[in-house]
Amino acid sequence: MTAADLVVLDAVIHTMDPARPSATALAVRDDLVVAVGDAPDVREHLGPRTEVVDGRGLVITPGLVDSHQHPLLGLGDAGGVDAAGLGTPEQLRALLRRAAGALAPDAWVVVNGVEYGALPERPRAFLDDAVDGRPAFLWLADSHNALMSSRGLHLAGITGPIGFGDRSEVVVDDDGVPTGLLHEMSAVLHGHAAVPPPSADDITRLAADLFAEQAACGITGVHVPDHWAGTEEVLTALDEQDRLPLRLVLAPWLFPSGVEDTLDVVRALRGRGDARRWRVGAVKFFLDGTIDGGSAWLGHADCAGEGTRPLWLDVRRYRAAVRRVVDLGLPCFTHAIGDRAVTTALDTYQAVGRPAHGRHRVEHAELLADADVARFAELDVVASMQPTHMDWTLPDHRDNWSRRLGAPRCGHGWRCADVVRAGGRVALGSDWPVAHYDPRVVMAGARLRRPAAEPDRAPVGADQALTAWQALAGHTTWAAYGVGEERVAGRVREGFRADLTAFGGDPLACRAEELPDLPIALTVVGGRIAHRADS
Repeated sequence: MTAADLVVLDAVIHTMDPARPSATALAVRDDLVVAVGDAPDVREHLGPRTEVVDGRGLVITPGLVDSHQHPLLGLGDAGGVDAAGLGTPEQLRALLRRAAGALAPDAWVVVNGVEYGALPERPRAFLDDAVDGRPAFLWLADSHNALMSSRGLHLAGITGPIGFGDRSEVVVDDDGVPTGLLHEMSAVLHGHAAVPPPSADDITRLAADLFAEQAACGITGVHVPDHWAGTEEVLTALDEQDRLPLRLVLAPWLFPSGVEDTLDVVRALRGRGDARRWRVGAVKFFLDGTIDGGSAWLGHADCAGEGTRPLWLDVRRYRAAVRRVVDLGLPCFTHAIGDRAVTTALDTYQAVGRPAHGRHRVEHAELLADADVARFAELDVVASMQPTHMDWTLPDHRDNWSRRLGAPRCGHGWRCADVVRAGGRVALGSDWPVAHYDPRVVMAGARLRRPAAEPDRAPVGADQALTAWQALAGHTTWAAYGVGEERVAGRVREGFRADLTAFGGDPLACRAEELPDLPIALTVVGGRIAHRADS
């Protein structure tokens, strides 16, 4: 018998495998787990070149996966200023003036994470004054809306309304002059295209650093539901240089005006074959926007009279596009935040049928009607949810999200436990850069329904809290299921990928408040150590 490359002895192993829920030893060879059990079960796999890990004090789980993340999008503005936590226009103005004062007169001022409470009434004039005439681009916290200064709009060629083929818009005043607000993704991306991107070398270096930091948080894989410029080139370069410490599943996004272009991209990427550490596994759709921005598609209007329309001008075209993706053998990931959008996504999946590989997902599913709770299990659709988005939602309903919906509907937000109780699966993610990627923080949020660092804050919808096991499943077993990898990943089992996360404590036994600080001792991807705490 060929000796193992890696053997772990005397650990606590939560396999997430119902056939053998726990073990104390495992062996890895050629990227796969070849033995799971106790010391006698792995002894025959020891050899002179086997790396033996003393597992005393370690708790090992399947490798943690972030099921919704935008790494290249986040890195594109890595040099921007962070506005998180600023709740008034005055605070935002002070930040902008400090940032602009440190830059050349023609340099771009880029700001990330602007919260809705900080929005000025007249954004264009506000920005022009605050940045002293410089070009400026400000991402709102939900990444679905943005602000631009006059100089920024000019450089982007935005002088009035633009037709994007969906509900995205350059917001204009009564005279047709842009106000500085870009509403929804097509408009936001159009404006952002004017912001000078990092060089190819810089973005590759930043990506390598980001993925190394994520591996240090126990992450072994991420699902990327977008198609940011340069993604394939960066991932290919890192893969070829052996600098990609985790796996990525891409789901290129498809907008109503670019159906053919996106399908061509998907065909071309699949034609290249799977790279060692990344592959194309789905196609991403947007059915609506965000509740905070007034563009979520709701069963009835929000308290501002908005939220009554989908992003697609004709939803029948969405269904037709979903069918074409299924004909390619791929599943669809549909961004659907409002209850009406979730219903329409589920209706579409039911009408079109299941893909040949993997399964459909609904991304976010923030607001869920009672009648749709059980349909996730019935249709074999995975709910891909981000518990830490609740960090902006307050139990007293003073936040923008709650005020938009009104108190009665707030109780239908992030119904993670309801989906699970009905037999469904919830894949957990961060939506980085919208929220931090650390899965320990995400799991804590799923269990607490509030930020782990704020013990005095009441939970939002405490009855929707996940158990410790369910939160871990959301980053392992259910994450694998969400991309059709349940036969090769998500469990510590013979023949499965050797993707493992080793904690310096037990994520199933510790208090949820302790999870964010639970040490990550070891991260293993494909049998190779991607992170070691003492290295």
